[in-house]
Amino acid sequence: MTALRAWRHFDYVLLITTMLLTAFGVVMIYSANLGSLDPRLHDLWRRQAIFGAVGVGLIVLLASFPQDFHWLGDFWWLLYLVALVLLVLVLIFGQSEIGDVRGWFDLGFIRFQPSFLAMNLLALSAGAVLSRQRTRRPSSTPLFGAPKTSVGAASAEEVGLTNYVVSAAMTLVLAALVFRQPDMGTAAVLGVMWLAMVFESDLGIRYIIVTVLGALGAVYPIWKAMDALDFQYMQERILGFIDPSSNPDVAYQLQQAAIAIGSGGLWGKGLAQGTQSQLRYLPVRHTDFIFAVIAEELGFAGVMVLFVLYLILFYRLLRIILIASDSFGRMIATGTLAMILFQAVVNIGMNLGLLPVAGLPLPFISYGPAALLTTMVGIGLSENVVMRHRTLEF
Repeated sequence: MTALRAWRHFDYVLLITTMLLTAFGVVMIYSANLGSLDPRLHDLWRRQAIFGAVGVGLIVLLASFPQDFHWLGDFWWLLYLVALVLLVLVLIFGQSEIGDVRGWFDLGFIRFQPSFLAMNLLALSAGAVLSRQRTRRPSSTPLFGAPKTSVGAASAEEVGLTNYVVSAAMTLVLAALVFRQPDMGTAAVLGVMWLAMVFESDLGIRYIIVTVLGALGAVYPIWKAMDALDFQYMQERILGFIDPSSNPDVAYQLQQAAIAIGSGGLWGKGLAQGTQSQLRYLPVRHTDFIFAVIAEELGFAGVMVLFVLYLILFYRLLRIILIASDSFGRMIATGTLAMILFQAVVNIGMNLGLLPVAGLPLPFISYGPAALLTTMVGIGLSENVVMRHRTLEF
């Protein structure tokens, strides 16, 4: 496929939706910090806008790369090694502002968080492993992707046990290193990304059952690991969600978020007019609880605009999964979709008091250059996949 023909398949709707979500986030970061007493917070929206522009450039660059995405699958081991080394190094040399949390390198102009880059690298490396050396079976349909076809009869490929185990081990190692920082939320994102790719693979039911049982069986060991590693604050967040009276800090955060969301009404109080945000009752307004700021200042209408933009984004990524030329392309788009969708669900659920406070950003909206660039890279890789999708569409 020539370069010109490939650009005909570029998903401009996905790009425009991504830009609109990023612009939405920049505006809300500006509004959330307008009443802050710390002058350093007043310029965060500018930084987010700059990195948003850089991210759009990355999308175009990744989509227009001379070679298609398949060459990345040949170097999956190197991509995984980069993620592994960076996560080990950040545990040793990483910066910390809160206790013993070591999650980033301070590069001056940006805090580089290897755990975010690891999401992209996991989608590529584990996706490549799950897509290789398959054995054929008569009939199978992936969770989202269309069944493979060949002359005479439809067929699909089953991921071998070796690749399943290898990809699981790869994910567990990265998730364990992120958990050790400690960052339970991002570790969970890595696990969910792999789980989504496994479900999208042409797996037999036995692998799916083993995966679900393994995830359920890991709950108790993870809880005990929190004790062993002295990560009581993680347990306190979970227990505070179950019983708010047991954790006053968590109870306060959830209460202020509930007040902000409930007071927004249909049209909201107006941009930069929110009582909870401008009077600083709402904690971490530009990151964890920015959804509550949106609900208070823009009301139900503003929240619906946000949801519509997310739905369009998810639909376009799902479309890429459906028409991807091969399994590796489906894995890349599936990992990106799972990464963005899970973080959005957890962040919004946390703001609504439906899920524990996990510290995950609202994709494209919460302040965080590293998180923003990570999602942009995922979009760029997905654009590369759709530009080289199979000719036949349904």
